[in-house]
Amino acid sequence: MRLLFLSLIVIIGSSGLFAQSQFKAAFWNIENLFDTTNAAHIRDDDFTPSGKYQWTEERLTKKFQDLSRVIHDIDRSNDLAILGLAEIENKFVLNRLNEDFIKRGMKMVHKESPDERGIDCALLYDPSLVTARNIQFHPIYLAGDEKTRDIVETEFSFNNTDESKTLYVFVNHWPSRWGGQKKTDPLRRSAASTLRIRIDQILLKNPQADILIMGDFNDYPDDPSLYDILRAHEAGPHSYPGDLVNTTWSLDKNPDAGTCMYRGKWTVLDQIIISAGMRDKKNFDWAFESTQTFMPAYLIEKDGRYKGWPYRMYRSSNYHGGYSDHLPIICNILVSHN
Repeated sequence: MRLLFLSLIVIIGSSGLFAQSQFKAAFWNIENLFDTTNAAHIRDDDFTPSGKYQWTEERLTKKFQDLSRVIHDIDRSNDLAILGLAEIENKFVLNRLNEDFIKRGMKMVHKESPDERGIDCALLYDPSLVTARNIQFHPIYLAGDEKTRDIVETEFSFNNTDESKTLYVFVNHWPSRWGGQKKTDPLRRSAASTLRIRIDQILLKNPQADILIMGDFNDYPDDPSLYDILRAHEAGPHSYPGDLVNTTWSLDKNPDAGTCMYRGKWTVLDQIIISAGMRDKKNFDWAFESTQTFMPAYLIEKDGRYKGWPYRMYRSSNYHGGYSDHLPIICNILVSHN
């Protein structure tokens, strides 16, 4: 049983002994996992053998192998329970990645979204560690003809514990900054509003609900979409009821850390955000200061103009053979058994 590999922490408190299990949650924008077929009604023409990126079966197979290497390395302790993914074209490529390359029994949460490029959010989870239920997909309604990825919501319970202990997990990939930050800011505000409405519904029923939000938000922690609308702030004594905690805040302030590069500087577009309930030492709990980027040497450029940058798959339209333009971000979750 994989549960035997999980960290088991025994704590002596005022009420006696109680134990905590620990598992890992992660998110990764994997940069354009497309199949090689030109699908109708979406802009995937570039990712075909004759398209702009000359996307062949050979390159797709290498992509699968590269992704599975990273996922296996994140899971070296056999404790990766939840993995959010962005830039998945369809269920075919997700299923192939999961069944033919990962080979670890993970289950999938995915639905085709209306994004014009055809890329979706998805979630993989280990059924030997957690049980999924009440899966929802939240569309984001934008002005005009703009369309973007749905927000994926899944409720989890930890196996061999009280099923009433619920962890709400959201996977996001908000509209990009293509066209300029100022022009596209309203799109991400709409995404933030959609998510905030759902968060408020959950907190109205249970103010101490355990909520884990992950994704590529295409905004920084102090941008209005995240700070003002989603109300995800730095941890501190002056929070208001319903405020969320952005666990990547300190990462964003570190010039030597981040999840992607922009003009030679590390930035944090990929973030993990939690509810107050994830810090109350009950049920599910975020392990303090556990949020970090996953940055083995092979995910980083070793030399040349982009030395020190994420080792990405394409630069402009030139095949570069790397992994992704984003690094994975991970955290540890504690589960109380008292």
